[in-house]
Amino acid sequence: MEFRFEFAEADNILRLTLSGEMNDEAMLELWTKGVPLAASHSSSRLIVDTTGVTRFGVSTRAITTVAKKHSADLPMRVFVAPSDVIYGMSRMFQTLTENTRKNVHIVRTMQEAYKVLGVKSPKFAPISAAL
Repeated sequence: MEFRFEFAEADNILRLTLSGEMNDEAMLELWTKGVPLAASHSSSRLIVDTTGVTRFGVSTRAITTVAKKHSADLPMRVFVAPSDVIYGMSRMFQTLTENTRKNVHIVRTMQEAYKVLGVKSPKFAPISAAL
């Protein structure tokens, strides 16, 4: 799995873009390493874009494990999940965390994500994740 973090400073949006094959190990590693970066942008809203994921082999057990872990306290999280499987797993995460993580939204397209965030076309620049 490959991932990159970008930041749209004017709109205060952190974007995590995932691509390739995603499995339990990759998800848990990304979570462990990505939380500190998200915490360093704790006033930012977050987009997790899974559009480039070609294979999703993440178990419900891994989703449950991640849902129970501590996360950065972000004002809003939007998951872009065009795939039915990823959409369903994202909804599962949303349901498992509804009492601890407010403002989690699951959408199918980046345009829907922008609409939820109230922006038109943010200008993202790469940031070093040191992952």
